[in-house]
Amino acid sequence: MRSAQERCKATPVPRGSRRQRGFSMFEMMVYILVASILFAAAFNRYRDFPGEAERANFTAILAQLNATVNLQMMRLIASGSWNTAGELEDRNPMDWLLTSPGNYVGAFAGIDEATLPRRIWYFDTSRGQLVYLADDASNLYLLENGQRTQTGSVRFRISNVYGSGTGSGASNWQGIILAPVVPYEWQAVELELQTIQQ
Repeated sequence: MRSAQERCKATPVPRGSRRQRGFSMFEMMVYILVASILFAAAFNRYRDFPGEAERANFTAILAQLNATVNLQMMRLIASGSWNTAGELEDRNPMDWLLTSPGNYVGAFAGIDEATLPRRIWYFDTSRGQLVYLADDASNLYLLENGQRTQTGSVRFRISNVYGSGTGSGASNWQGIILAPVVPYEWQAVELELQTIQQ
């Protein structure tokens, strides 16, 4: 009885039955043309996404910062030292994160924002405020006195929240929050109906 290896050697594969070949020039041209059309259609359809991606990244980092502020508050309550929460006001919440976001550039005092790149966070030590500098600020507004004003930056600070009782004593303390210095609104990018239907 012959082994499987011997049988394979005994049965030759006919030449020409397996023809290997690459792309012909015509097939390559068709491939490049189709890929170009698909790229152009995708670029046209998603041209508004960079602004929306920036807003989504900003929102994700802000959620992370709010979570770390809440953890600091829980630490104060658990240790029974909530009456020292005033010491956390105007502190840099980026210092409480295990890892800072890649677009956090550090803490500065009185820096000229025009010299800084966009899409970054920095901490203004002279005011005790965390600042985000937007790149696509076409849908970013500050809300003051019933007016919407377009802006290129949003500022936040750590603040203590007190209840509606009289005074701001420790008995009325409710917690600490990361609050915007001036209320803001960052609207979602509205994609054109024609773009969606394509």
